[in-house]
Amino acid sequence: MIDRAYFDAIIDRAGTACEKWDGREDVFGREDVIPLWVADMDFACAPGIVEALKARAAHPIYGYTDDVAENRLAEVNFLKRRFDLTVEPEWILSSPSVVDSMLFSLYALTAPGERVLIQPPVYGPFRETILRSGRAVAESPLLETAEGWKMDFASLEAAFQSGVRCMFLCSPHNPVGRVWTRAELEQLASLVKAYRVRVIADEIHASFTFAPHVHTPLRTLLPDAIMLTSATKAFNIAGVRQSSIIVSDEEAREALKKEMHSVNADHPNLFAMVAQRAAYETGDEWLDGCVDYIRENRDLVCAFMAERLPEVSMPPLEGTYLMWLDMRKTGMEHEALFRRLIDVGGVGLNTGLFFGEQGRGFFRLNLATQRQNVQAGLEGIERALRS
Repeated sequence: MIDRAYFDAIIDRAGTACEKWDGREDVFGREDVIPLWVADMDFACAPGIVEALKARAAHPIYGYTDDVAENRLAEVNFLKRRFDLTVEPEWILSSPSVVDSMLFSLYALTAPGERVLIQPPVYGPFRETILRSGRAVAESPLLETAEGWKMDFASLEAAFQSGVRCMFLCSPHNPVGRVWTRAELEQLASLVKAYRVRVIADEIHASFTFAPHVHTPLRTLLPDAIMLTSATKAFNIAGVRQSSIIVSDEEAREALKKEMHSVNADHPNLFAMVAQRAAYETGDEWLDGCVDYIRENRDLVCAFMAERLPEVSMPPLEGTYLMWLDMRKTGMEHEALFRRLIDVGGVGLNTGLFFGEQGRGFFRLNLATQRQNVQAGLEGIERALRS
């Protein structure tokens, strides 16, 4: 049984080439901050994953690897079980990471110079990938409302009318924590159908939603959407580098295959395949426990801020394990506040500017760590703002 003690257990990650902990000096200028930034977890992986990797490592030959049917079937079953999404095994292409998948999708399905739309504030690599591919960035910023962040459908339609024919969708949205409702996605689907827009949907955070919110895969409403997903976020196995591009349109799928083959990205990693299959086949109980633990961490942050730092506000966290902290009411300049959080508070958060200029005055806090780390991080934020 996976209980709270499993997630409370402290595991020393220092010295394991861990970006989150060993990279603190490079990112924050000092190595003693509590790292609540990069989106991985400090929890031990699901036991089934660990055992599967040990068993495969015990076989002394690690040669060329094929993406066998059983691997794809495990993902098919997981998507059906968790999201009631029907996917055919042949629709799944293996890719090293979701960011790689974004790049392959742009090369395969858009033309150089074409505008690709994003909805900032949004995960930084969305913009970076578009620029790296030689495409141009179009923006439809999210609307900040009293009820939380929302899509600006008038802005979206204006962009589509101007000729934008491709967009990246972040669902659930990183960093604002929205789980788009079915009604919102239906409205988006109606627009993109009307203007013949290609949607590349990053759904890597789909497993992290909090009741009553439910993730709706875009493909259930828009079958031509390109779905990018991965077990790496849900099961904390990002280091093995594995993701999936799910595309039912045969012509688009063949274009993607050709692009991935051209850069030798169509050969899966042996241990990534093993870890992913074990996650999808054995990880449900662990994942349910993890979501519950993160929900309790979310509630801890909300209570702490309400009682001790009311000037720091947060939109309701509906999904992801990342909280979007609004510190604009502190009256401090963004860059000075970032340094103060580090040097006075001893806490390392993601600067909101990583997500676009719309993130100025905001900071992202990673909840996927032991409760004592979250508590210490909150006390560090308080120290930075009160000292």
